[in-house]
Amino acid sequence: MGVVFKAAGGAGVGFAGDGERTVFPFQFAVFGSDDVAVRVDGKPVTTGFHVALNDGEEAPGGAVIFEVAPSVGAEISIARYLRLRRLSAYGSSTSPRGDAVDRDLDYLTAALGDVDRAMRGSLRLDPADQASATLPRIVPGRALVWNAQGDGLANGPDAGEIAAAGRHGAMAQDAANRAEAAGTRAETALAGFQMQLAGAAFDLDLRAQNVTFWQDERRMPVIDAPGDRIMDIRETGALVRLSNGGRLSLPGVSAARNGVRYRVVNGDGTMVDIAAASGDQIVPLDGAAARSVHALPLRGDCVDLICDGTRWFAVSIREGGPVVKLLRTNAQDIPAGGYFIVEWDQVTEDSHGLYDAALHGVGDLPPGFYHVDAGVNFAIGAEAVAVSAYVERQGTAGWSTHLQASDIVGSGGNATQSVRVSGISRIGIGSDNALRLRIRHSDSITRQIAAGSVMSWFHLHRIGG
Repeated sequence: MGVVFKAAGGAGVGFAGDGERTVFPFQFAVFGSDDVAVRVDGKPVTTGFHVALNDGEEAPGGAVIFEVAPSVGAEISIARYLRLRRLSAYGSSTSPRGDAVDRDLDYLTAALGDVDRAMRGSLRLDPADQASATLPRIVPGRALVWNAQGDGLANGPDAGEIAAAGRHGAMAQDAANRAEAAGTRAETALAGFQMQLAGAAFDLDLRAQNVTFWQDERRMPVIDAPGDRIMDIRETGALVRLSNGGRLSLPGVSAARNGVRYRVVNGDGTMVDIAAASGDQIVPLDGAAARSVHALPLRGDCVDLICDGTRWFAVSIREGGPVVKLLRTNAQDIPAGGYFIVEWDQVTEDSHGLYDAALHGVGDLPPGFYHVDAGVNFAIGAEAVAVSAYVERQGTAGWSTHLQASDIVGSGGNATQSVRVSGISRIGIGSDNALRLRIRHSDSITRQIAAGSVMSWFHLHRIGG
């Protein structure tokens, strides 16, 4: 042959009959008309057509010509099927002809290409698996599964066993559902029994207009405390709802109160407070000083208060907020030679009225941990300048640096650059409860915080108690 033979592309082609067409061409190489296998609607056909092969070496293939056009929608497939044979015989006394050897090699190449395509479509083991693919002896009706060792195939269950397993699974699920329903009925009956035998757990005080009753799933007595209350030692384990900005005052600690516990929840979203006091009666406070020990800023915030005989301590169940967002939208001059507090001219969000204009920051923060994120947008001038930003916290000794960040504002024109400080700040109980932002720069002349809609900011979010 004149060119190097390549076993490339597919060795088959498909058509759909239209009721009129009788000639269906193919372009893959064959070596005789009997190398062409024809199927109509998936069934092999051997009559009713003939194969016309192309003559030239550069145009392999030919056409299948039907005597009667296949019907509309009929699926016609034409594929190469090379039988195991030789095309030429070479005698021992003569030299083989080059074209005969070339034709035989083309035949072998085409056959190997068909084998390669067939192997790519077969099931194969992953190279990482060391297993045998040898099939077990045939047992009628059995599924084929991997054995327990995972290194070979074995006969599995039959259809009857699989169906029985499904029925057993449905029965087990039904039994589980009935058991769960029985458990729920038992819990309901137990709750009713506890309510009937609660006795002193029901505490009705007509003068104070307070009532204790069973409500939540832990069978803990629930007390609504709309104003300042001091808890009674008899109500240990109570779930207390504070609302309308109320304050809960705790009884004094003593060995007798070891293990006394209250779960307190903010009922309506106003700032509610927990304070330390003395005594063991539920009575309103008369304005006497009470030291705050915990605050629940947001609706749904919840904390467990536990007495160990020597102190009260809080275990947070859920806490969120408060959130404070301040913006500097107008320009502000920052003279050289000192530190200057950033004044915030817009309060975009202040969940509990914590912004204090006199501090140019926030004050009276509830105790806990806060995420602080602040940025100052400087106008870029002709010379580069070093800028530092400090988050200051107010304590008993005054203001002190709490978080710090430094950056170089580059040189140029008609542009700005933000200097950002971010971190976690701890706010204490009764002190260290105010934050503000102070900045300085290294230039010998006045620099300016650039005007912008949201480019200079001070964001504060409480993340835990």
